[in-house]
Amino acid sequence: MTPLGFIIFPYIINLLKENSIKRKINYYFFMGFFYGLGFLLVFLFWIQSPFLTNEETKNFAILSLLLPIFLSLFFGIGFIFFKYIKNTFYLIIFTPLIFLFIELAISKTFYGFPWVTYSLILSNNILGFYFLKSFGTFVSSYLVLMIFITPSLIIFLPKFKYEKIKIFIFHLPFLICLFFIFIFNENYKDQEKIISFEVFQILSPIQNSNKKLIEQDIINKINQSNAEYLVFAENNYPYLISDISNLSLLNYIKDNQKVIIGASRINNNKIYNSFLYLEKNNIQVFDKEILVPFGEFLPFRNYLKFMENISGNIDFTSGQNNRLISNSDINILPIICYEIIFNKILKDINKKNIDILINITNDSWFGDKIGPYQHFYHSRMRAIISNKFLIRVSNNGISAIINNNGKILQSSKLNVKTNLYNKLHLKYFTYQNFIHKISEIYLMIIFLTYFIFLKYRSRYEK
Repeated sequence: MTPLGFIIFPYIINLLKENSIKRKINYYFFMGFFYGLGFLLVFLFWIQSPFLTNEETKNFAILSLLLPIFLSLFFGIGFIFFKYIKNTFYLIIFTPLIFLFIELAISKTFYGFPWVTYSLILSNNILGFYFLKSFGTFVSSYLVLMIFITPSLIIFLPKFKYEKIKIFIFHLPFLICLFFIFIFNENYKDQEKIISFEVFQILSPIQNSNKKLIEQDIINKINQSNAEYLVFAENNYPYLISDISNLSLLNYIKDNQKVIIGASRINNNKIYNSFLYLEKNNIQVFDKEILVPFGEFLPFRNYLKFMENISGNIDFTSGQNNRLISNSDINILPIICYEIIFNKILKDINKKNIDILINITNDSWFGDKIGPYQHFYHSRMRAIISNKFLIRVSNNGISAIINNNGKILQSSKLNVKTNLYNKLHLKYFTYQNFIHKISEIYLMIIFLTYFIFLKYRSRYEK
């Protein structure tokens, strides 16, 4: 769908260009709202799938519209900025900045939902990988939007060479940053660790499963594997755990093995979605910190009892422990499910000397629609941005081993039982967080500066 951007954004600019500045604010709000609603209904239509897994909730699938409607409000608010832009040149300059402002607002406001990002377009091409690694998701989104509006420069500014020069000057700091990143960036230390991983995509049923058969399948895979690290998906362990030290799996782990598996556990009457690291004499746990609303906890539970077939009748508790699994071999950043879409999970990974990201997830709720694929490409972006290898294990797919440059070394297909084995040559690659933040701050300063300038200019012209 990427080529549509070269049609949609010039059309938006043309539509705004032809409308009078005397239009009321609500005109721009509803223009943005309905743009956002159309975009999000296509992009997020798969969120209805969890409602369809039970007969009791099928009739409430229409509630899946609430998220697109809510997020469309951000587009409506963002489009209000267009009311104050009269000049075609500034309209072209401001359009990607306004859309970036909307993306930032969606990502940061309230609970945050950074799923909606134009940088996702760059998650499957080599040139896009370079921009993602160098500048992060927000600036990469801006660059994508600037590319989409290039037809507007040809259509609306054919005789205005001075404006085109101003656009070049406006982006000159980016070109300078790009040059220095390319010349001076030293992004890894001269050290290497060779470690074998085996990934298991076991297709454990969501409900009504035979727990003993699932546990035996996991035990068989542990017995048969010669890898150092065995990685299973989110909640693959079929029982609620109250005492990890007495876990039956520990009896089957070989001396040189480390097993990573997702499980639900109870502690002090609180339920956690946990990332378990198990070896003979070392047990470590990370409890999921960023929970899924309506999936792992139910807001307004007293009024939404009918959704308990999706979220369960007990809310999970957010974990408070350090996001780090460490041993004598490597330092692991544990990530559960959609936590992978949040940039904040990458905070301090250089200080923690993280060697690899391991993301365990279960996308079975979303069937075979585009949701699991979008989730996979979001995960791939995080490998690129963090400059780290990523092991991604999904119960039903897509599981993959991805290097720090975004290359998929091995992957599974959706809804197919799969084992992936690989000996990884891990180097310590650094995360370029400082450059990403500087680029974001630069864009925000430019946005505010230009907006203030336009406000004062419009007053002066009156």
